[in-house]
Amino acid sequence: MSIDHAAAPLTSGERHTAAPSATGLVVRAARPDEAQELSALALRSKGWWGYSASFLRACEAELTLTEADAARCVVIEVDGVVAGFHLLSASRGRAGVDGDGSAVGELVMLFVDPPFIGAGVGRILFEDARRRAAAAGWARLQIEADPHSRTFYERLGAVQVGERLSRSIPGNSLPLFELTLRAPGGGRMVARATYWR
Repeated sequence: MSIDHAAAPLTSGERHTAAPSATGLVVRAARPDEAQELSALALRSKGWWGYSASFLRACEAELTLTEADAARCVVIEVDGVVAGFHLLSASRGRAGVDGDGSAVGELVMLFVDPPFIGAGVGRILFEDARRRAAAAGWARLQIEADPHSRTFYERLGAVQVGERLSRSIPGNSLPLFELTLRAPGGGRMVARATYWR
């Protein structure tokens, strides 16, 4: 199975053009008009963990993407079907800069549509996010995760460094992970292969 990496997300003023129908795995920039589709995918993915309907309703606003959000997402397609996506941003927890002046990023969202969970799609999305975060010059990547996804992130090298209060469920806290992208002193970390299946 091959993975094609399409062009990076668009810069201001650029326009998306329709891509030819592809087979296999394709990692590409999302389009603004996919906001509704990606929001629905995020809610289905969250629901896969068995949360109640009332819990999911409470999370709906947080999982809803605007067109501007969608334009910053990266999607993975499997045989032409959107199977998951990720969204990166400067970290909200530390205003995007660490105490030593190093830039810190955040994996704001990473969701896989339930039919594709366990097929390696999440790992591919995570590795793409890691690559893009390092290319952005971030020293570390923070991840506010669903408690059920703890093992997934740990297997991919992230370390839990604390907790954050949920924006959707008052009084609920979520594990906060970090992934080091650069060694102290500004050098690049050596990538290591991690397999979770």
